[in-house]
Amino acid sequence: MYYKRRVKKGPIIVLVLIILVVILAICGINLYKYYTSDEYKLGEAGYSEAEIKEILKFDRKYITYAIEHKYEDDFISLVKQKYFIWDNLEEYIKYIDDVYEDRKVDYSKVISLVNVGANFEPYTHTKKADMDKGYAILVNKYTSLPEKYAPDDVVEMSNWYSYPGNSIRKEVYDAFKTMFNAAKEEGLTLIVNSSYRTYEVQKEIYDDYEDSRGLEYADKYAARPDFSEHQTGLSVDIFSLGSNMSTFESTEEFKWLSENCYKYGFILRYPKGKEDITGYSYEAWHYRYVGKDLAKKVYDSGLTYDEYYAYYLDN
Repeated sequence: MYYKRRVKKGPIIVLVLIILVVILAICGINLYKYYTSDEYKLGEAGYSEAEIKEILKFDRKYITYAIEHKYEDDFISLVKQKYFIWDNLEEYIKYIDDVYEDRKVDYSKVISLVNVGANFEPYTHTKKADMDKGYAILVNKYTSLPEKYAPDDVVEMSNWYSYPGNSIRKEVYDAFKTMFNAAKEEGLTLIVNSSYRTYEVQKEIYDDYEDSRGLEYADKYAARPDFSEHQTGLSVDIFSLGSNMSTFESTEEFKWLSENCYKYGFILRYPKGKEDITGYSYEAWHYRYVGKDLAKKVYDSGLTYDEYYAYYLDN
């Protein structure tokens, strides 16, 4: 006689319930993780799936910003720029909103302008130069020297190296003489036309431009006193014999300087095509001393000194 074995249902029900509880717990945990995840929060902030993938590649502070602030059309494009500075983010966005009505944004240009302060009108929103930077100090239309600043190591230049009446800081003079001799060995002659200017001299030059040609012209071609590189004693205007502002760019001396000046601690301060960044018209003759190491770095970067300073020295 065969007997059918009875299966106790109680343990099976308990096992099923345990499995269901585990499944529900896992689902609950996964839902909790999803609703508290960066992906979900970024989605709630308005970013698309593709945009979220991009944002999640950024540093934590950028992800947090995107989550905590309203959706920004330009956020990702700005953060991906090479010279993006975190502290300038709000100014980048404000500048874009104020200027680019058609939304065809040149993000690289936005970054450069805002970084150097050129999103404001010249001589507004100014600050004092960091004099602790030594030969690396920045002076422009947004950064001024101490009132009536005058360096204490200025020496007179020989007429062998400059036109009469020029003087410059001693280290700059020594560097220029070395550069002069190197150019001379290649049959080229560099001569300084203008160098250190006192506050009073710079004021006289600026006032003369303003009186004769107006404020706009004066601000385009000359610096206001205490905002002048020449007043630092670190800048020289260099020409070749017989050349002038209009012709120097076409000389062999200019070509040589373009390729070699950094080796002696000098940089071309106001390059062509960078007028909106530097605030000045292109000056093929204006060279600024920053020291050999820094000059090489600026030369290699391809940036104006304003841009380089903002990103690497002031950031």
